[in-house]
Amino acid sequence: MPAPDLDTAQQFLSATEAALRADDFGPVVALLAPDVESVTPVHSRRGVEALTEELSRARPAESIDVELEGGDWKALGDGRYSCQARVLFRSKLTGELSYSRDRSFELTIRDGKVIRCEMRFAD
Repeated sequence: MPAPDLDTAQQFLSATEAALRADDFGPVVALLAPDVESVTPVHSRRGVEALTEELSRARPAESIDVELEGGDWKALGDGRYSCQARVLFRSKLTGELSYSRDRSFELTIRDGKVIRCEMRFAD
């Protein structure tokens, strides 16, 4: 897998984790093509706002912190990369795990920008 594409994929996951913690999607937006396609089990939409809106739905309540675990990217060919991650939601007060969700991400990257992001519940 080309190093710049791998870097973009890793940066996307790190920026998403930080955005879910701080409600600042600026670093995520910097990695997206203007007409990025956001694909979920429910719908497919285009545009940066559509993708950041979809990601922000996973943002927990103020009393909960979020952490992404895993995220080893696999090359699928044609600029496509996938990973599975466990999203851990912990109490900010005690640090105890409140709940977790397994997610899969598939990114398509062109010219250093994410042009498609598919998000699903992991198997």
